[in-house]
Amino acid sequence: MSSTPSPIQAPDPLAAALAQTLHAQVCALLPRGLQGLVVQVPGHWPAVDLGVRGDRAWSVVMAGPGAPAAGVGLRADSAAWPLASDSAAVVILLHVLEQVADPVPILAEAERVLMPFGRLLVAGFNPWSLCGLRGLAERFGNHSRDWWPQHLRSVGELRQQLARLPMQVEDVTTAFFRLPLERQWALRGTRVMERLGPRLLPRSGGLYCLAASKRRFAVRPLRLQWQRLPVYGARPQRLPAGRAAA
Repeated sequence: MSSTPSPIQAPDPLAAALAQTLHAQVCALLPRGLQGLVVQVPGHWPAVDLGVRGDRAWSVVMAGPGAPAAGVGLRADSAAWPLASDSAAVVILLHVLEQVADPVPILAEAERVLMPFGRLLVAGFNPWSLCGLRGLAERFGNHSRDWWPQHLRSVGELRQQLARLPMQVEDVTTAFFRLPLERQWALRGTRVMERLGPRLLPRSGGLYCLAASKRRFAVRPLRLQWQRLPVYGARPQRLPAGRAAA
């Protein structure tokens, strides 16, 4: 492992519960038998401990200049990643697209870095949920939390943006149906909604995780091998210039 993500830490119970749910969503959508490079872009959130071990898979955490330094192994601009094309098996974006006005450059960089049939995982807040309403209240209210989304993006919007790239959406999961409150007793008291929410309102979860795969192949030009073909028939005879003119 080239970089070991820091354990999930949060300043309040709500952030801890959200990070724990996010951890479970990402780990459930990871491909089996993972091999290759795993790139995490956590933004303001702590990186998820993926449990990647061994010589066949390794993880690196990349963040911008102003992101927390815990567990970060690579700092770069969100629109220009210092990684080779077709080099990563998995790219994980943890609430990164919600902090920028235009998510297209980040998605384009993720598609460039992914190898053919590599998987892209995008985690975000569901605008049509209680967490989405809480995010709007936090955005227009007086608060000090920088991990709430600045631009809520729905799954349908992400589908449209990924359709312009050679990316195919494979799966979308939703979770966290509880009330998004900071009180520990409120989180424990509404835990029963985690069992009833997927049955009654499966699309109303506060968090979503979208999984897409790259469908562009790395084309390598073939080297042509020229060979001399046999000549059938008699060769034309050369005639002197005088006789040919006559």
